Amino acid sequence: MSDAPASHRVLVVDLSTRLGSAALGSVLPKGATGGPWLGLPVPGLPGNPVLDWYHPESAEELPTAGPATLGLYVIVGPGSASRLPAVLAQLAGTPALETLFLLAPNALMESLYLRQHAARLLPGAESVQLQLPNSDPQALWMILLEQLDNLLRRTLANPGYHPRLNGEDPMSSNLKQSMDLAMAIDGAVAAALVDYRSGMCLAQAGGGMNLDLAAAGNTEVVRAKLRTLESLGMRGSIEDILITLQHQYHLIRLLPVEVGLFLYLALDRQRGNLALARYKLTEIERNLKV
Repeated sequence: MSDAPASHRVLVVDLSTRLGSAALGSVLPKGATGGPWLGLPVPGLPGNPVLDWYHPESAEELPTAGPATLGLYVIVGPGSASRLPAVLAQLAGTPALETLFLLAPNALMESLYLRQHAARLLPGAESVQLQLPNSDPQALWMILLEQLDNLLRRTLANPGYHPRLNGEDPMSSNLKQSMDLAMAIDGAVAAALVDYRSGMCLAQAGGGMNLDLAAAGNTEVVRAKLRTLESLGMRGSIEDILITLQHQYHLIRLLPVEVGLFLYLALDRQRGNLALARYKLTEIERNLKV
């Protein structure tokens, strides 16, 4: 087992039938069976992280509260809804900098359950749900590595910072300020900062819609437009994308400095000024630090 520090250790709980095991099979030693697999190294990522990977039949097989982990990643497959209460209750004593649920595309009941109960079952933990684009084990593995890489880079850039343990809000003050400024735009209904490589919402404000779902949906819009431009051989980057609804404008503003991110703003058509909103988003973009 690796001697990686607790701050670079990630706990993975696999509640899928086969998806997680298939993804893990690409890195396990040949012939390895059973589990749990503890201290699995993840080469190529900063900080030399290791994974403690559990595929439990029951919550009792999971570790009890121990040293703080860098991340808690839960792979959720269809049919695991009945197990989630006991599993999350067991994991509640394991504070983590990031709690991420990776849901199989057909884990619909599980997604609904987590939206309604995750905050209660994991008190004090800011959890994020990420719906996988398909049931390809390689896609799961690549998305998991991408999320872990992002987390490691944020953590290593600010050593010793652990909002869960310090009782601080996990959203940085800069992101909060950016969301507050976006919501101060006349007619603003909702705002979000989205990573379109993963579809994950990094920060959000406002309401009237499911912003996590909006982030995933608009991620597909951005990806489709980027693919179209590439197919047409057109040069130049996208500045923004405007979607006009009967009562709202939805504005997607790609960040040229923070590649892979976009600002999303839903604006009431009667109360808002589109030109002014676009101008103010560029101001927010200049001062945004992720």
